Amino acid sequence: MNKNLPHSFLTLTFKFKSLVLKAIREQGIDIVPMEIQSLHLISSTDNCTAALMSERMNRDKGQLARLIKDMINKDLIEKTMNPNDTRSHLLSLTSNGKAVLEQVHAIEAKLIQKMQTGLSAAQLEAFNHVAATMTANLNN
Repeated sequence: MNKNLPHSFLTLTFKFKSLVLKAIREQGIDIVPMEIQSLHLISSTDNCTAALMSERMNRDKGQLARLIKDMINKDLIEKTMNPNDTRSHLLSLTSNGKAVLEQVHAIEAKLIQKMQTGLSAAQLEAFNHVAATMTANLNN
C-alpha cells in the first residue's frame, strides 16, 4: 500500500472543501456542506426522494428528514407528492435553491480551474480514471 495516498487524498479533499466553504461564506450564502451535497444530488437526480438521498449519501432517514426540513425552511428545496408512490415525496430545487447551486458551481469551477494549473489533459484524464475506480471499489 502507498502510505502517502491517504495523506494526499485527505489533504486535497479537505483543502477543496474548505476553500469552497470559505468562498461561500464570503458571498454571504447560508449553507452547510451536507446541504451543498444535497443540492447537487437533487439537481442531478430525476424523481429524487428522501429514501434515495439517504441511500446515496449514506445517511440515516432521521438525519435526512431534519436536513430536508431545514432546506425547506431555507427555501432551497420543495416537496411534492410522488405520483408513482403516494407514501413518498419528490424533492426539487426552488428558484432560490437553483440560484444558490449556480453560485456554488461558479465557486467550484474557479477552484477546479486553479487546481488543474500545470497539469496536462492526460494527467487529468488519469486522475479522473483513478478517482472513479477508487470510488467504485469503495461502493462494492
